Amino acid sequence: AILAISQLSERGIKIPISCLYGGLENTAKLTGLRGRWEILEKKPLTITDMAHNADGLQQVFSQLAASRYNKLHVVFGMVNDKDAGKALEILPRDAIYYFTRAGIPRALDEVTLANLAREKGLQGQAYSTVKGAFLSAKENAGEEDVLFIGGSTFVVAEVLA
Repeated sequence: AILAISQLSERGIKIPISCLYGGLENTAKLTGLRGRWEILEKKPLTITDMAHNADGLQQVFSQLAASRYNKLHVVFGMVNDKDAGKALEILPRDAIYYFTRAGIPRALDEVTLANLAREKGLQGQAYSTVKGAFLSAKENAGEEDVLFIGGSTFVVAEVLA
């Protein structure tokens, strides 16, 4: 959007900066797009993000690292055609993980994901459903913790449904 407005400006079409900010601040409301750094609850702070590759996950976990919390709980699943090894290397070692799979054929098996994660120094349990992983994370998270759901658009979609 910013690049498009910049290009329009170079062609003489001026869009007020307030419109840009207003549009960005209201993206979910204006487009119906959900799941991008969406806050579902305040206590514990529960956040979803559809980042599903190494670059996107790096941004998300950098943002989480800048947050204050007692413990980080991560509900995490991936699809089988993404580079799980590279993605798992980015994840923080001190979080509690709830490895899961979305209810789609492309989903990476949760046990396989948990085993790959252990090889990278991550600790957690495998859950056969997103709902089960999410409920377990909610049950274990304290009010001053952060609960993050991500790794796959499909995992986030199941939590938002």
